[in-house]
Amino acid sequence: MQEYQSNTKSGSAPDADGVISFAAQVVSLLAERNSRTTVEPRESVVTSLIAAALKGGNDRFSALLAEMRRSRISAAALADVYIPIAARKMGEDWLEDDLSWMEVTIAVARLQSLLREIGAAWAADRAGDAGSGSVLLIIPNSEQHTLGPIVAMTQMRRFGISVCLRIAPSHEELRSLVAERAFDGVMISVANEEKLDTVRKLVSFIKGIGVANLPVIIGGAIMTKVDDAASSTGADLSTNDIGVALEALGLKFDDFCVLKRA
Repeated sequence: MQEYQSNTKSGSAPDADGVISFAAQVVSLLAERNSRTTVEPRESVVTSLIAAALKGGNDRFSALLAEMRRSRISAAALADVYIPIAARKMGEDWLEDDLSWMEVTIAVARLQSLLREIGAAWAADRAGDAGSGSVLLIIPNSEQHTLGPIVAMTQMRRFGISVCLRIAPSHEELRSLVAERAFDGVMISVANEEKLDTVRKLVSFIKGIGVANLPVIIGGAIMTKVDDAASSTGADLSTNDIGVALEALGLKFDDFCVLKRA
């Protein structure tokens, strides 16, 4: 139901020791807990998550799982709140020279692996469902960020949305995807102002492919840097709120299903 594919070539994935086992335990332990995403993050959980991301290993993730049990943290809160906070804090530590670029890179890769594992479990939970919509999620060429879009993809998976994620897709690939798949809309994640011209051309290309009224939505870190990213790129809407984006695409999701998977 969901897809993840990158056109970029890279070496083997960094050591993610403990990630897969931990993700399975999180979903198994907390999937039936009907709790909404935590509003006030607990510093102890953030600290444990950062330690696990930096060092890896079953011991670190076991300690994090125990902390989540004590604090009654849902899997949804881990994905939507704690992982983005941990990534931001590590980025700040790198800027302050408290962490090296390599440490942060490997740690964020572990967080992304964790998100993918949790999101895959939510997708499997809905494997027998007819589905609630289909979205093409694009990270443009030369954009270095991936954690934010993966957070968004994980949220949509929890809502029962089929997500096709493409990183730096070619025009030929996009033309084939849009022609072959019945997407309800396209989302493009943008971080830097320098990419606005590239994204403007990308939006123009998508809208010129020939699929009538295919909506395009812009989101990402660009939202904090540009007043109206939609007008700047020719998109139909700019927002970082997944709920708002899905409603704009005409996609409805069952709140009960969202709670069940939290």
